[in-house]
Amino acid sequence: MPAEQFNWDDLAKYKQAGRFLDGYPDETRTFFSPYDDVHGVLKALLSSTQHSIVLNMYGYDDDELDAIIRGKLDNDHVHLQMSLDKSQAGGVHERTLLQNWQNEKTGNSIAVGQSSRGAISHLKIVIVDGVYTVKGSTNWSLSGEQKQDNELTLSRNAVIAAETRAQLDINHDNMLKQMAKAAAADGGAKARRFKPAEQPAPAQEAPAGS
Repeated sequence: MPAEQFNWDDLAKYKQAGRFLDGYPDETRTFFSPYDDVHGVLKALLSSTQHSIVLNMYGYDDDELDAIIRGKLDNDHVHLQMSLDKSQAGGVHERTLLQNWQNEKTGNSIAVGQSSRGAISHLKIVIVDGVYTVKGSTNWSLSGEQKQDNELTLSRNAVIAAETRAQLDINHDNMLKQMAKAAAADGGAKARRFKPAEQPAPAQEAPAGS
């Protein structure tokens, strides 16, 4: 499935006013929900992915965006790195979405955890193809994209993408280590709870001459 073209110069169609203010920075575009079509911007960007998606998301609850990403991984061999906040990923809908993912599949790494200091991972960032960086207050949910007062800023500066990617890689590594530690602790607890079946006592030999 070929990637759809992402047209930077056509992003004004997602603004409520149909245009950006004169003098807008060349490498930045900002959108505000519930007035601008934030969901449409994210759909267009993700659909254009050719190489990689790196995601650090607090609220991950958008079926359509999730389907686009999984389609990319299945059909286009796009690398995916996803870091999700533990407190949000445990929600009913979030768990349903995550059940569709296969972390052992080549090309994707999914981690669920907390910040390096044990608090929530509150970032809402995605980097596409090492060039486009999305930041802001917008969680990936229809409520966050279409009802709440949120901001989403899109950059096409590769230096910003590189700086952001380095931080997201650190966060991802921390979460993977948290998951490994939790799995080891859970395995140890199971081992302590495990009691081997009692073996029957060996038969006593009859005394000689009996």
